[in-house]
Amino acid sequence: MLNRHSTIYLEFLKVKNLYPKRTALYYEGKVISYQKLDALIRRFASYFDSIGLKKEDTITLVAPNTPESVACFFASSMKGLKIHLILPLATEETIIKEMKEKNSKLLVTLSLFLNQYQNILKLNFPILIISPTDSLNIIKKVGFALLNKEELKTFKEHKELPRKKNMKGKDSKEVSYSPTFGRVFLSSGGTSGEPKTIILSDEAILSLISQGLDILSLTEEEAIHKSMLAALPMFHGFGLVMGVLTVLYFGASAALLPKFHTKPVIDLLKKHRLNIVIGVPAMYEALLKNPHFDGKMLQDLDVLFVGGDFISPSLLERFNTRLKKNGSKALLLEGYGLTETVTVLSVNTIKNHKENSVGRPLKNVEVQIINEEHHLLPPKELGEIIVAGDTLMNGYYDGSDCFITLNGKKYVLTGDLGYLDEDGYLYFVSRRKRIIKKKGMNIFPLAIEKKISLLDGVIECAYLSRNEGKNEVTYLFVAMKEGLQEDENYIKEALKEGFYEYEMPDHIIFKKHLPKTNVSKIDYQALLESLN
Repeated sequence: MLNRHSTIYLEFLKVKNLYPKRTALYYEGKVISYQKLDALIRRFASYFDSIGLKKEDTITLVAPNTPESVACFFASSMKGLKIHLILPLATEETIIKEMKEKNSKLLVTLSLFLNQYQNILKLNFPILIISPTDSLNIIKKVGFALLNKEELKTFKEHKELPRKKNMKGKDSKEVSYSPTFGRVFLSSGGTSGEPKTIILSDEAILSLISQGLDILSLTEEEAIHKSMLAALPMFHGFGLVMGVLTVLYFGASAALLPKFHTKPVIDLLKKHRLNIVIGVPAMYEALLKNPHFDGKMLQDLDVLFVGGDFISPSLLERFNTRLKKNGSKALLLEGYGLTETVTVLSVNTIKNHKENSVGRPLKNVEVQIINEEHHLLPPKELGEIIVAGDTLMNGYYDGSDCFITLNGKKYVLTGDLGYLDEDGYLYFVSRRKRIIKKKGMNIFPLAIEKKISLLDGVIECAYLSRNEGKNEVTYLFVAMKEGLQEDENYIKEALKEGFYEYEMPDHIIFKKHLPKTNVSKIDYQALLESLN
């Protein structure tokens, strides 16, 4: 039984002692047991000891999903260190700024990235280098070195930099600390839309993980035979907590992908090593486009979750049709969350789901809807979503506040609009920052996007606006299936039913595809910049 009042490493240790030989990680064809993962964790912990890191010191991790990244994260818990996970594509300037701001004592990063870190190297900042092939055999190591010869140039020039082979010891001791201590730093857009560093405690993270079996609709006995795809990057809260950590606390396996591609996902299915998938819409669209994502192998899938971006009803329908056609009992289900609440806070499950909703709030989470005066609203009334419960963040690193207290209880203001129905299901309507005001009227882009995405031939769309002089001008960007006619009238006719004249886009722009961010969300800023 998971103890949410414990710490991340100690709870992992309990599972390792129960299932030492079970597979913890699948990685590039290699199988890593709980025992071997713990040995790797202890090597990192011993290295932290050897360079003088102390309890509550901060380390920075800038790396994709590899066994070493996972071990580094657990080792930070073992030693009571703060850990800041940063996007691997972050600029060198951003990394330097973040390390200085957090007073980081060590940068753990990838060999491939050093070419872009010339200024970091000049600062003589303590660095530990990991490689995507550290856990692989010599043949793959050589192949990787040949394929990435140019990218590894700086790494080869700096042989003095410590790397995995320098981590000798295994005898480090666990450090005691409070599970309520804010130790894990993740970056987010913040509920205001401004970039923020969110501070999470072990207790908040374990509180979400404790709901894992209910989310997955599995018993403990069933869970130990399952494997979850860990393709979303660890710097992303959804990828870290739900993709990597959750299954490891129930004796199951995480299938690590440093970067999402459809082929390794299909290979895992063919080898019967994949049962659960979490992802963003673009990942599922890519799987549907791959003709090999078909056949009896899909019957191994138990459940799939999608979140983190606009989710087209068409995607859910098409994906679930593919699963059913191949005899799978699995469903692609929608959820909702934010990093301020350790990601998932409401989710549809196999047992309990309702069309168009984002599911019921988790058992240890309370969701309410309030108006602008912070008064609670009854079911079916639209307002701001607020959240209380065990998974709340400690706060933002910069000290800014997004909490309110109602009836003696602390809630986080999400900045999102939605409503609850009589059965307690939550309906997400819009990010507040995406609401468009035009001629004094509110426009909710998500409603328009859902309507258009259901049209035959539409792959994806985005409804945006920008201020041009005194007027707010609206644009609907649409990506159609290849070979289909780009017909503005087809789009406009669809919107005449259910939408007012002021909601009609001023311009409809067709594109072959919509640009994506580093976590495969639609890049709204890039779309607007393409207008210039």
